[in-house]
Amino acid sequence: MSSQMSISAKAAEDLFARFNEIRRESSTPAASSAQGLDGSLGSLGSGGSIGSSGSGTAGKMSFFEQLQARVAEVNEHAKTADKMATSVATGKSENLHEAMLAASTAELTFNLMVQVRNRALEAYQEVMRMPV
Repeated sequence: MSSQMSISAKAAEDLFARFNEIRRESSTPAASSAQGLDGSLGSLGSGGSIGSSGSGTAGKMSFFEQLQARVAEVNEHAKTADKMATSVATGKSENLHEAMLAASTAELTFNLMVQVRNRALEAYQEVMRMPV
């Protein structure tokens, strides 16, 4: 369980580091910097990576791919917890402690995802409030 949580925590740390980097880049008064930021944020929906200038190595995943992977991970934890709870409720399994552990893991990963989303929205709103 702790290795799964450390992966999610690492992804959150990477996300916050990238937002701080964008924030520093956008604090310059140059209009070209602001246009580059808008282009990077606009490419999120199409699967583009944030800050693709010079940081695109073959082994790195884009922000969008990282986000998709983490949401899929949270979804898998929820599915696993649901299956385990169903098997305990129907009597197919007697491992109540494992079902509760899976439910707790699913809840923690979901709460982490919500907090990352909240921080991302706060960072985006702060960037949008910055004068250009």
